[in-house]
Amino acid sequence: MPKYRERLQRRYADANPQTDQDWDDLMERALTEDEENVKVLQDILDSDKDLNTVVSEMIVNGTPFRAAVAKYFDPEDLVAKEGDEDYEYYQRSTDERKRMGQEFRARGEEKRKNTKDAYDNIDKFAEKQGMDAAAKEAFIGFVNTLYNDLSVLKLTPETLTKLYKAMTYDEAVAEAAETGEIDGKNAAIEAQRVHATRTTTGDGVPTPQGGSAPVKPKPQKRQSLLEGLPEKKF
Repeated sequence: MPKYRERLQRRYADANPQTDQDWDDLMERALTEDEENVKVLQDILDSDKDLNTVVSEMIVNGTPFRAAVAKYFDPEDLVAKEGDEDYEYYQRSTDERKRMGQEFRARGEEKRKNTKDAYDNIDKFAEKQGMDAAAKEAFIGFVNTLYNDLSVLKLTPETLTKLYKAMTYDEAVAEAAETGEIDGKNAAIEAQRVHATRTTTGDGVPTPQGGSAPVKPKPQKRQSLLEGLPEKKF
């Protein structure tokens, strides 16, 4: 695979180009996005002289960001003071950074507390389900894959299908049970009908295909001695 296609594949991991036209379309998408990004970046640099100076230092001399900032600014210059044009923005950004840091630390602490319970619950669940070592390892791998996908919002059709099946599992089981119950009742009713039919008609011997059931001859009525004689008149 050409290098540019490898880079495109890494950049658009969700894409699955098959033909040359697919690759061309993906390249066009990348070029369009790059042009838009360059324009936005250029507008930002044009609007902020200080940022332009720092970025130019990084590009021309390869200076790391913090070193480039330190080359042109004192640390105090980077702290907005009340009355500065960007003071409110600076305060909001500072508060947001602190909040995200606190949330990150809180999640880390919660994860550490839940780790032991998680492993214990997996052991108990595997034992209850009768899993052997291989099945348990495969199940843990499945959980880890699902967790990793969700943690980066990788919602592929396969992942969504797994989640949907998990969400509707109880409903599907209940529906299957209800269907089975109805089928069972229908089968019982049909069995009773067939039994009643065989009891009231015939002796249960199957009727030959292509014909009707044999009809037993009715007994002939015995003829009276007086039958056939002319009626006597008195």
